[in-house]
Amino acid sequence: MEGTAYTYRFGSAEFDEARFELRVAGLPVDVEPRALEVLAYLLRHVGEVVGKDALLEHVWAGRVTVDKVLPNAINKLRRALGERNARHLTTQQRIGYRFDGPVARVAVGTHATERGSLRADDRVPGRDNFLLRQRLGERPGSEVWLAEHAKTLERRVYKFASDGERLRDLKREVTVSRLLQESARHPEAFVDIFDWNFESAPYFLECEYGGSNLVEWSSRNLSALEGPARLALFLQVADAVAEAHALGVLHKDLKPANILVETRDSGPFVRLTDFGNASLLDPDRLEALGITRLGMTVDEGANLLSGTPLYMAPELFAGQPPNARSDVFALGVLLYQLLSDRIGRPMVSGWEKDIDDALLREDIHLATNGDPECRFASAVELAAHLRQLEARRAHAQDAEHAAAQARAAAQALARSRARRPFVIILIATLGIGLAVALALQQAALHARNEARAELERANALSAFLNEDLISRSNPRVFAKGASASLRDVLLAARSRLDSRFTGQPLTEAGVRASLGGLFESIDLWAEAEAETRRAMDLYAGAGGANSRDALRQRSRLARLLSLLSRHEEAAAEIATLKQALAARADAESRYLVAAPSASYNLTRGEMALAVPDLEAAVSAVREFAPANTMLSDSLRTQLIFAYTLTGALDAAQREGKALIDEARARPGDNAIAIAMAEVALARSTSLQKRPAEAFAMLDEAETVIVERLGTDHSQHLRLVNEQFGVAFRTPDWPRALVYGERVYKMVRDKLGPDHGQTLVSLVNWGRALYETGHVAEARERFAEAHRKLAESQGPNAPQTQDAAFALAATEAELGHLDAAQALVDGIDADVLVAAQGNRDWTYMVEALHGLILFHRGNMQAALPLLESGVKGLDAGKNPDSEPERIHAVCRRALATLHQGRKEGSGQAARASIRSDDGTLRDPAT
Repeated sequence: MEGTAYTYRFGSAEFDEARFELRVAGLPVDVEPRALEVLAYLLRHVGEVVGKDALLEHVWAGRVTVDKVLPNAINKLRRALGERNARHLTTQQRIGYRFDGPVARVAVGTHATERGSLRADDRVPGRDNFLLRQRLGERPGSEVWLAEHAKTLERRVYKFASDGERLRDLKREVTVSRLLQESARHPEAFVDIFDWNFESAPYFLECEYGGSNLVEWSSRNLSALEGPARLALFLQVADAVAEAHALGVLHKDLKPANILVETRDSGPFVRLTDFGNASLLDPDRLEALGITRLGMTVDEGANLLSGTPLYMAPELFAGQPPNARSDVFALGVLLYQLLSDRIGRPMVSGWEKDIDDALLREDIHLATNGDPECRFASAVELAAHLRQLEARRAHAQDAEHAAAQARAAAQALARSRARRPFVIILIATLGIGLAVALALQQAALHARNEARAELERANALSAFLNEDLISRSNPRVFAKGASASLRDVLLAARSRLDSRFTGQPLTEAGVRASLGGLFESIDLWAEAEAETRRAMDLYAGAGGANSRDALRQRSRLARLLSLLSRHEEAAAEIATLKQALAARADAESRYLVAAPSASYNLTRGEMALAVPDLEAAVSAVREFAPANTMLSDSLRTQLIFAYTLTGALDAAQREGKALIDEARARPGDNAIAIAMAEVALARSTSLQKRPAEAFAMLDEAETVIVERLGTDHSQHLRLVNEQFGVAFRTPDWPRALVYGERVYKMVRDKLGPDHGQTLVSLVNWGRALYETGHVAEARERFAEAHRKLAESQGPNAPQTQDAAFALAATEAELGHLDAAQALVDGIDADVLVAAQGNRDWTYMVEALHGLILFHRGNMQAALPLLESGVKGLDAGKNPDSEPERIHAVCRRALATLHQGRKEGSGQAARASIRSDDGTLRDPAT
C-alpha cells in the first residue's frame, strides 16, 4: 500500500517524508523515528494547535506509553533542528504544540507502508535507518534479527511476528518489560524494549542489544572461567529472576537462549530477555501502575505447559500451575550446566559425578528436587545459599577436622587403657578435642543463623514492598481505590512498619530511611522528619550514635529542619555532626556536614555562606559517590542559584550550561535534571538582560515539571517564582503582579502562613505592588512579613533586614517618618551585602536614610547621603533600564533638593515631590 509523500522546507531545515529524513543546512541529522513522526504530523497541520492526545493517538496509537514520551520527542526534535529552526515549534501550555511560520511543501512521490519477506541487508520495515544483518532465531510465525544503524552502527534486536499468536507474545513481552523497567530496583538486568509496531504486519519489537545468548557465549568463553567466576555469572541470573519474582513476574521459560551475556571490562554482564511467555501473579498491579494489559488477556490456565521441556519442573507436566519454585527448578538445571560445562544438555541420572563440590551438589539437588515442597522456595534463598558457600565450606572443613581429632583421641585412649599413668592426660586431650569440635559446631550454627537472619530480612523486606507498599496501590485492596496517590500509599505503608519488622531493627531502619527520602521528594517534610528521626534512633541503637548510618540520618534531619524553618534546631544538629566528624577527613564525612550547612544558609538567605558549603558538598559527592548523579545534580542546581544571588552571574552560567550538557549526554531519562537546571539558570540569564531567553527556558522546563511532578510540587513553585522574578526585572508589571500573588498563595498553602519561605514570597509580592504604585497595599504585606520574620529568625537575620528596608521605604513614602527612621536605624547594610553579595544595599540604605532626613527638613544632613547613595546606585544600573522605585524617588528628591538650593527654598523642594494626600509622588508622574 502506498501514499503521497512530501518534502517540507522551513528555515534551513528540510524534511523528506518519502525517505523519512531530516536535513539541516543540507546535512542529514539523525533523529529517533517517533520524533520524526511527530514532526511530520505537525507539518501536516501548520499553524494549528495540535493537542497532546491527538499526537499520542496518531504517533503512538495502540502502544503503551509513559508521560515522558511526547515531551522527550519534542525535545529531541528541537535539538535536531537547531535553535533558529526550533523557534517554529512552539509549546501551548497544557494543550499541545504548534508549528508556526512559512513552510514550503512539494510532493515528491510515494512511500511504502508495507514490506515483504525479511532478508539480510534489507532495511527494517518502518525503521529505514536500521539494516537487518543477522537472523538470530526463527520459528513458525516469528523471526529474531540483529540490526545495525546505517550510520552510527548502533545495534538493535528486532523480534518479528506474522500471526496473531506470536503478536500476543510480543504484546505480553512489552507489558512485562514496562513493569520491570518502571518498578525493578535494577532494571538494567532486563533487556529494554524501545519501540514496537502492532498495527500492520510484520509486527515487531525493537529491543536493546544485550550481547550473545548464553549458548553462543559459553561456546567461546565458559571453558576459561574458574568455578567462582561461573558462580558469579549464575548469581547475576538468579538475582534478576529474584527481582522479577519480587514484582510478581514468572518468566516460565528460563534457559540459556533467553540469557544474554555482554563481555565488559569488569567481566560478563547478564540480562534476562524473552518474557513473551511470562505470567503475572498479581495482574492488578498493572492497573495500579497505569500499564495497559497488552497480551495479558488470554487465560493463564490454558498456557501451563508452555516453555522448554528440558528446564520445566516436573509438577508442571502433572498439571500444577507454575509458581516461583518452577523458575527455581530451571535455575537449578542452569546452575548444573554452568558448573559442568554442559550448556544445553539434560541432567540425567548420575549427574552428581560432574560436580566435585559436595555443597554445590547439595544446592543443585535442593534447587531441582522433584518435590516442589522440598525445593528452595525462591531464587533469593538459592542465591543466599550460594553466597554463603565459602563460609559453609570452611565451617564444614573445620567441623570435619575437629571430629577427626576427636576420633583420633578416642582411638588413642582405647589403645592405652593398660597404661594407667597416661589416662588423665588422654582424657584431657579428648576433652580438648571435644571442646574444639563443640566450638566449631557453634561457629557453624552461628554462620547458618546469620544466613537465615539475612534471608529473613530479605523476605520481610520483600513482603513489606509487595504487601504493604505495592499492593496498597491496588484499587481492590486500598480503600481509596484508583484515586489513591503516592502520598496515600506511602502513608498507609508507613502505618504498618511497627509490626512488620519486629526484632529486625537494621531492616526497619533501612526502610524508614528510604521512606524519609521518598517523603522528602514529594514535599512531605514533616513526615520525612519523623521517619528520619526514627531511622537515626534505630541505627544509633544498633551501632552507636556516631555510626556512619546514624550520622547520615542526622545530616538529612538537619537539612529537613532548615526546610521547615526550624533554624535553631538545625544549627544544633549541624554542631553535633561537626563534633562527631571532626576527626574524619574522608569525602563522605565532608559531605555530611557541608550539605546541611548549605541548606541552613540558603533558607536563611545567607547566600555568600552557602556557596562554599555547596562547592564543598559537590566536590565530596564527586569523590565518594561519582555514580550518584541525582544527588550531584540537586546540589549543583542549588549552587547555580547561590552563585546568581551573590552576583556571580558568569559562574552561574558556566555551571548551569555544564550541568545541562552533561545531563543531555548521559544515558537514560534526565529530563527532570535538565528542567531544574534550566529553572536555576533562568535567573542569571534574566539578570544578564536576556528575559526572552529566560522565559523560554522556564516554559520548556514547566512542561516537564508539571507532567512529571504536578503543579503542587515545590519544584513547580520554584519555577513560578522564577517566572515572577523575570517579569519583575523586565519589568513586565502586569505579569509580575499576577505571578507575585500566585507564588505567595502557593507557598502559603503548601508551607503555612508563618513559614520563612512564605514570608519571603509575601515580601516579593509586596515589591511588585510597591513598584506599581500600590504603596499602601505593599506596606501591609511588608509589615506582616517583617513582624513574623523578626519573631522567627531575629531582627538581624538577612531576610528580616530585607523586609525592614522594604517596609521603611513604604513608610517614608506614606509620610510615617518616625516609623521609617526606626526601621532604617535597625538595618545593617553589611549584613545584606554579605548575605547576597550585592554592594547596592549600602547605597540603598544611605539613599533611604537621606530621603527621610530630606522630608524632615534637614537638608544639610540629607544632601551627602542622597548624593552618595544615588551616585552608587546609578553606577550599578544599566542606563537603558528603568530604575527601581526607591532609586527613582531618591534620585528625584536629590534633583529637587539641588534645584531648591539654587532657588533657596527647601520647603518648596519637599512639596514638589509630594501628592495632595501627603504621600510621595511617583517620579514617573
